Amino acid sequence: MDTTEMRRLFEAHRAAEAARDIDGILRTFVSDCFLETKALGLRSQGTDAVRAAYQQQYFTAFPDLAPEDEGIAYGDDVIAVWGTLRGTSRGDWLGIPPGGGSFAVPFANVVPFRDGLMAGESIYFDLATLCAQANIPLGEIRKAAARRRP
Repeated sequence: MDTTEMRRLFEAHRAAEAARDIDGILRTFVSDCFLETKALGLRSQGTDAVRAAYQQQYFTAFPDLAPEDEGIAYGDDVIAVWGTLRGTSRGDWLGIPPGGGSFAVPFANVVPFRDGLMAGESIYFDLATLCAQANIPLGEIRKAAARRRP
C-alpha cells in the first residue's frame, strides 16, 4: 500500500474509534486481525477477540479514551503513530474497579498492513504512569493481565 492509502485507512480507523463504532473499527482490519497491548502482555487474535478487547478492555474501562496523534512515520506496509493517550478510569479494567482518575501518557502504535487493510495494531504506553494517574492499582492490573495470558 502507498502512504496515502495507509493514512486514509488509519484515519477511518481513528474516526471509528472516536465514534465507538466497533463494526467500523473492524472493517479497517483483515479478518484474522490482532490487537496487542504490549504494556499488559496481552494479544487478542481474530475479529471476535479484537471486538471483545475494544469493548471490555478499552471503551468500558475508559469511556472517554482518546489518542492524540502527534506524529506518523511510514515504512513498507507499516506505519508508526505516536502521541498522547488521554482518558478517565470510569469502568472495570480487566476486572479491576475504576479509580476515577484521568491520565495523559505518551503512546506509540505500530500498524502493519496486508491485503489493503490493517493487519492489526501493537500499542505501547507507560502502564505504571497510567495507573498512577488514574488511581488504579498497578499490581492488580498486572495480575489481572497475567491471568488472561495463555
